[in-house]
Amino acid sequence: MGECGHAFRSVYDNGNRWVGWKWHPVPVYHSIEFFWELMRDGKIKLAKKYPGPVTVHDPCNVVRGRGLHEKLRELVRFLVEGGIVETASNREHNLCCTAGGGVINCGPPFKNVRVEGSKAKAEELRATGVKTIVAPCHNCHGGLEDTVHSYKLGMDIKFLSDIIYECMVKPEA
Repeated sequence: MGECGHAFRSVYDNGNRWVGWKWHPVPVYHSIEFFWELMRDGKIKLAKKYPGPVTVHDPCNVVRGRGLHEKLRELVRFLVEGGIVETASNREHNLCCTAGGGVINCGPPFKNVRVEGSKAKAEELRATGVKTIVAPCHNCHGGLEDTVHSYKLGMDIKFLSDIIYECMVKPEA
């Protein structure tokens, strides 16, 4: 499953039941687990490390729903020079990205309410002093973009795959 917490949770928690299976017929992994295994097994080699430090946003569907907060941090530490600066709330107690459950797609006036509700998240992000947020979830990425833009944080938001591709050794075609 790609870097989408909501889609992952839908497949992981509900997909098998929707089609009448007791268990999944194939293993279901989030990209955090998949990328972690690729790095652990040396299947992707890094040409460089991503310049950090960075902060990490913990997507609710893969952290609260699957417990991947430490695996996410191990992967980020492997990829990033300078490590992680944690926000005041993190892991399973992380503040919301304000986009969850598909709310990001509702548009105005709901977007304005979401962004207003992200003030505490913006303050936590600003307090880290970093320039990059790692957000391994598409909805979180979008919600954080609204927060970063609205509160003029001047931060970049990266998927894990963005960082891996930027830093990996690319075999010649």
